[in-house]
Amino acid sequence: MLESEQLLNTPEIRLNVSQRDEFRKYLEKSGVIDALAKVLNELYDEPEKPIDAINFVKQHFGGLQTVDMDSDYISDLKRRIIDLEFEAGDLKIKLAKKEEENEEYKEKLNEEKAE
Repeated sequence: MLESEQLLNTPEIRLNVSQRDEFRKYLEKSGVIDALAKVLNELYDEPEKPIDAINFVKQHFGGLQTVDMDSDYISDLKRRIIDLEFEAGDLKIKLAKKEEENEEYKEKLNEEKAE
């Protein structure tokens, strides 16, 4: 038996092969393999190959994702953002007033200590 064959028959390697097979099945079942194959086929079919193939794959793979949000939901989120921005502005004003009051109290305390 060759040394490489002995190495492949160790329990650790068999476990890793089994884990790799499970992971491959998971990727196939979840559609990752098909999605990657589609993007790689698009890259292959490009008449002028991009200089940055990784960037091409990132851009085109990201395009496969679909977001199923209706416009009402998005409008609600935009309104919520506006409300939170106004609330943050009000809180900043309140904080500034409290900091000013705190400074006034500090000055008063310093004057009383000086007397």
